[in-house]
Amino acid sequence: MTTKRHFSLLCMLLAVIVCYSFTNQKPYVVNFTRDKYRAASKNWSIGQDEKGFMYFGNDRGLLESDGMGWKLYPMPNSPIVRALSVKSHDTIYTGGLDEFGRWDRDLSGSLKYTSLKELLPTKSLNNESIWRIWIDADNVYFQSFTNIYVYNNNTIKRLTTSKGFMLLLKVNDEYWVQEMYGPLYQLKNGQLNKIKGSEFLNGTITRVILPYGKNRYLIGTSTGQLYIYDKKSFTPWNSVLSRQLNGQELNCAIYCSKRNTYYLGTQLNGIYEVDIHGNILNHFYAANSLQNNTILSLYEDESNNIWIAMDRGLACIRYTDGLSYYRTMSGNSSSVYAATLWNGYLIVGTNQGVFYTPREKVNDLEMYSSLKFIEGTQGQVWSFSQIDGKLFCCHNNGLLEICPDFSVRKSYQINNGVFKTLEATINGKKIEVIITYSDLYIINKETGKINIMSQITDHIYDAEVDHLGNIWLETVRRGVYKCRLNEQLDAFRYYTYYGSETDKALPAHLQIFKSSERIIFLGENHFYTYNEGKDNLQPNPLLNQCFKNINNLKRIIPINGEESWAVTESSVYRFIYDGYVARITEAYKVEADNLSLVTDSENISVLDDSLSLICLDVGGVLHNSRQSKPRIVELAPPSLEYIHTGRDLNNGYVDIEKDIRIPYKENTVTIGFSVNNALAENLYVEYQLEGVDTSWSQPVRRNSITYARLPQGKYTLHIRSTDELNNYSADTIVHFEILPPWYNTTWWYLSCCLLTLFVFYAVFWFMRRRLQNRHLRLMNEQLQYEIEEKNAEMFTQTSFIIRKNELILKLKEIVDEICDKNTQKGLIPLYQRINNLLANNLDTDDDWKMFLIKFEQKHHNFFRTLKKNYPLLTNNDLRLCACLKLNMDTKDIASLMNLSVRAVENNRYRLRKKLDLKPTQNLNEFFLDVE
Repeated sequence: MTTKRHFSLLCMLLAVIVCYSFTNQKPYVVNFTRDKYRAASKNWSIGQDEKGFMYFGNDRGLLESDGMGWKLYPMPNSPIVRALSVKSHDTIYTGGLDEFGRWDRDLSGSLKYTSLKELLPTKSLNNESIWRIWIDADNVYFQSFTNIYVYNNNTIKRLTTSKGFMLLLKVNDEYWVQEMYGPLYQLKNGQLNKIKGSEFLNGTITRVILPYGKNRYLIGTSTGQLYIYDKKSFTPWNSVLSRQLNGQELNCAIYCSKRNTYYLGTQLNGIYEVDIHGNILNHFYAANSLQNNTILSLYEDESNNIWIAMDRGLACIRYTDGLSYYRTMSGNSSSVYAATLWNGYLIVGTNQGVFYTPREKVNDLEMYSSLKFIEGTQGQVWSFSQIDGKLFCCHNNGLLEICPDFSVRKSYQINNGVFKTLEATINGKKIEVIITYSDLYIINKETGKINIMSQITDHIYDAEVDHLGNIWLETVRRGVYKCRLNEQLDAFRYYTYYGSETDKALPAHLQIFKSSERIIFLGENHFYTYNEGKDNLQPNPLLNQCFKNINNLKRIIPINGEESWAVTESSVYRFIYDGYVARITEAYKVEADNLSLVTDSENISVLDDSLSLICLDVGGVLHNSRQSKPRIVELAPPSLEYIHTGRDLNNGYVDIEKDIRIPYKENTVTIGFSVNNALAENLYVEYQLEGVDTSWSQPVRRNSITYARLPQGKYTLHIRSTDELNNYSADTIVHFEILPPWYNTTWWYLSCCLLTLFVFYAVFWFMRRRLQNRHLRLMNEQLQYEIEEKNAEMFTQTSFIIRKNELILKLKEIVDEICDKNTQKGLIPLYQRINNLLANNLDTDDDWKMFLIKFEQKHHNFFRTLKKNYPLLTNNDLRLCACLKLNMDTKDIASLMNLSVRAVENNRYRLRKKLDLKPTQNLNEFFLDVE
């Protein structure tokens, strides 16, 4: 009785030990090489802003990552950025050799640098490097080994000591610094206050000061000596850990609040994670997870991931509740296809053979180094089966039995490769089903007889036995078969084919798995169950609804009577199905960085009810359902960073705080955005532009979207983040408008209307003007005709008067001459009568009246103008002016005016005097200009 009791206690203790061995979770370590972030290998410092952007001080400048891409900002005057501190997404402070300053973000989302050393006297920073930067309210501390520069409101104050400083460290809201190889000081209100009792640190280099509990501090030196300071005294802490760190150059450390552990970074041997008592939980270094052993900086982001800056590359330590990651950094690693727990060992089957390790070694991050190879198992392993306490390995060389001493022997002398073996009970008789590359074997466990089932010629890949004793066979390329054994168990009594060849509604290839003691079929992302009444396969509405948004389902692996795993190319889902309810309870994305499921052989090995090993091509992920928690995933929506329009990369950035109205000539639009923690959480984005995209895009890793040559109109862009596990953030919505082209605006139409009206008016005006001109021309021609008529009449009348007067005068001369020569008195009355008649006809007043009437009709303002300008002119003067206006010669004027030529010349002379003409001025030309 006592022996049994002791044995039971021993089993319980073993179970507790085994359970504890799996509770120490192993994180996933993501490495970033210089080829990925495209900068120098060495990284000095780390920071994060409120949007989740990560920043790294690199040998070539300030390195920025929004999770979707990387961007390097060279720092002017000093390529090396050794220290940085993030104030906000828009302001970052950096420092390096002989240089420190600030970066500010512009409309394009890029950072622009402003040097602050100009605020110091010339050459003040010569040969100084900035090693730490801290932001304390309005003050920014820049620490070198010589000085601490306090920047505030564009002024800089310098703090210094005669010996200089080591590293300025922040503990909660306090700032501590060691005098060079001397005691510790606390920086407060711009003053350095010495820490009493810290003189014992003289000659050491203090690189670690962290909170320890509420009111104590953990102090660490470069030699690995660790102390607890309680504001009164310094007490050594965990001498075992100090001895471990001795000679490894403790360089930096952080406290992880979520895990309540410390991460100690060394220069020679990677990182140690220790608990609050100093016990080592994990050791991350080049042989098991990191690219390099020299740790230059550590940082905990807002999602409690641990970032590592190294002498070569960057890394991120990420924990997921319930998952422990195991992999090797060796390039000669093998892919894991199956695993099982057996006799206190973890047995791992790979493409190179079978390995084993004690179960307690799973607690070690270096589990791979403890794996031992089982001789005789060289080659491809497909699966394991435990039957009657024995372990069988389905192998490329046949069915192998692994003995407790790890020797190997062939079972049943099957010389063909074996995919799977399973045990079942049919008609009260135990059988074993063995699926090989070419044949299906049924073994009667009672008689040991081996039967080759040759009735079905298709190659069989998998098999399951249902609750009715039917054997379901999955073929390699066709559908499935339902088979019934005869009483002798040596042949099929009957079998029925189900597949696309007999039912076009079914997919070409169907997989079989067992859940809730029922056979379920999977093909092309759809689930089917067997309907006994109709003897056909019908869609399973519960499972199809449960997995409606999940694509590329590869395999279903039962865990227990109700729970199973669903596996895709890159994700795994734990779900419940009992025939009445189907619900996904957990979902995990298999990380892309150096981790992936085995292509076309995706598998999860169920070790027991709580433990499952996700098989990977370079290791495995251990899932512990006792540690996993239903995760409420809340993804932050993407943040809009900038909007760029047009094709000129240097111009075209718009203010995203205002209504976005884009000219048509700049209708190529690029929207830049960021996703919080996209880098650490392995997030993607999807987007859809209403009116352009008919559906959401595929998940992509990018931080900008470009739409080229968009038509005019109003647009709404939706962007969301996703983890590819059907978890989505709220939509980030961007509204913008492409303005119409110049030829399609209201102003253009109004201008066209106005232009049309103007054209009509111009045509109307032109036609009217043309008609008017034509009318005026006709009138002008009429007037010209009339003028010519008047001129002709005037000329005719003037000529008539002149000729008449000349004729009369001539006749009078003749009469006078005849009278003078003839003295007859009887002719005197005749002479007098003729003379009177000639004299009467020579009266020019009537002639002048007619002349002036005609003249006035043609030149109606002539006399008025002369009288106005020259009021002294007489009527005779005006008559002479009219004659001169008509450009008549002196003889004609004399004849017309019944004057002698001499009299006319005298009148012309007097007229020149009255008109006050110059001697050189022509009198006739003068009157030609008078209107």
